[in-house]
Amino acid sequence: MGPPVNTPGSRLGTILEWRASQIADPVERLRFLQNAERTRPRAPFYRRFVGRGAGRVAGSVLIWMSLLAPSYTPSRARSSISVHGAAAGDAAVAPVWPVEKKPEYELYSNGLRIENEFAVSGKPRQAYAVYSGKHADDQPIEWRTEPAGIVFHSTESLQAPFEASEARMIQRIGRFLLDFIRTQRSYHFVIDRFGRVYRVVAEDGVANHAGRSVWADSRGVYVNLNASFLSIAFEAQTDASMPLSSAQVHAARVLTDMLRGRFGIPAANCVTHAQVSVNPWNWRIGYHTDWASGLPFAALGLPDNYAQPLPAIALFGFEYDDVFLKAVGRPWEGLAMGRDLAESQARAAGESLPVWRERMHDRYRRIINSARSRSNEESQDESYKNN
Repeated sequence: MGPPVNTPGSRLGTILEWRASQIADPVERLRFLQNAERTRPRAPFYRRFVGRGAGRVAGSVLIWMSLLAPSYTPSRARSSISVHGAAAGDAAVAPVWPVEKKPEYELYSNGLRIENEFAVSGKPRQAYAVYSGKHADDQPIEWRTEPAGIVFHSTESLQAPFEASEARMIQRIGRFLLDFIRTQRSYHFVIDRFGRVYRVVAEDGVANHAGRSVWADSRGVYVNLNASFLSIAFEAQTDASMPLSSAQVHAARVLTDMLRGRFGIPAANCVTHAQVSVNPWNWRIGYHTDWASGLPFAALGLPDNYAQPLPAIALFGFEYDDVFLKAVGRPWEGLAMGRDLAESQARAAGESLPVWRERMHDRYRRIINSARSRSNEESQDESYKNN
């Protein structure tokens, strides 16, 4: 049996010591350390999932916990958590520039070719709100117009065997799919099974891909990601029976590099639909589970974002159940880390975890209602199907 998790020399102890060193007032510093000792947590939940492998995600914990409020007021939740993001160690992408632009297609310096045959204009993106990670404030802290991230989707559509004898059928299915996606304005880009990149909704428009959803980074919290995140959909099913083709993976990498370079998108904001999708009717994450596992982050030139603390859990008290874990296959480190952070927030507020969650649910309702009202998205009933 090892030392308590918040003793000097332990991972959490190191975090707490670092946080205490940032507090100039000696009285407040002592109060912070005394409170940390009184509320000594059990071993982090994620250790039961990943054991010794937890060390590789300690940096994410540090980023999230570094802005825990220095003072503790039991009668009122004053604590806040910083939101993870790309501020530290985010790998830059090589410059990508347009080589040729024609009505039919675009060609880029990294070999990316975007087909415009199915392109349509979406609803123009208006300024969208970014919210604070502090639980006390429901008002936007910033308004932005450029995309903040990318959500990877799977079409979960009919698939023919990827064989030469089925080439004509694969193409026929793909064209029917693209025509349907165009009418629904479901995604910004679709990568077909041969690795061809199709633009559907233009980048300055809103696609109906992730309505009720949550993500966060070092700048703030994003909800209702239709306006704030771009979408890339693979023509695929996210089970093991039909993996992505190598052409699809390559196409996704060069497309991601182009979009990241063009809009300054952090690598940590390139996430899967399953990571951002939530169901506010039962307060569970993963209303949609495409890419709940198996997205080849490394092959796309991205970090393993399954290891990031999940904002919906850590910030708004969402939970997950056995149904979701079955879809995931193996639990992400980010699930357990998000739960650990939620428990820390409840302790800092002097509340039980259920009470804290209910208060965070109320905050989510207020924020999502405000965001959706400002975006004027036609009641979102139809868009919610693509949440």
